[in-house]
Amino acid sequence: MSDDRSDLMLEILKGIQSDVGAIKREQASQGIRLLALEDHVRGLVTTIYGIQADVADLKTRVDRIERRLGLTDTEH
Repeated sequence: MSDDRSDLMLEILKGIQSDVGAIKREQASQGIRLLALEDHVRGLVTTIYGIQADVADLKTRVDRIERRLGLTDTEH
């Protein structure tokens, strides 16, 4: 009976070990995917900052043109 229990416990532990190994592999995969996502978001943020700078530059240019043409509002 003791050998049967030992064999049963060994099988249970092997199953747990297999499950833990699968979880570790999945966690590593998720970590890689998270890094890729962070890189993608970083690229998007950089692009947005570039767009904001371009819009600010265009606004400055339009304001300058309006001033030269005398089209400025007092509310602006």
